[in-house]
Amino acid sequence: MREEAQLTQTELAKRIGNSQRNISNWETGASEPDLATVVQLADIFGVSLDELFGRDVAFRDVQRLEGLDRLLVRKVRSLDDGQKAALLAFLNGFYRV
Repeated sequence: MREEAQLTQTELAKRIGNSQRNISNWETGASEPDLATVVQLADIFGVSLDELFGRDVAFRDVQRLEGLDRLLVRKVRSLDDGQKAALLAFLNGFYRV
């Protein structure tokens, strides 16, 4: 996200009151920022914390589902592409009346 925002590590470090070395360490996985810094980063990049951590928005939507809807989504996700295509063809048959 830093590179997409066309910021150098030094520029980002200045914006959040940190060091370029820390930015480098976070990007290489040598260390992690504290929670307050994570919130600052999300604000700077204009993203949610989920997006900052690479969590898929669709994942959150599935977590909100209940009962059969949730079970169906979990089952479909476990299928390979061929099985998904066959299931879709089968389901489309219900709508051809």
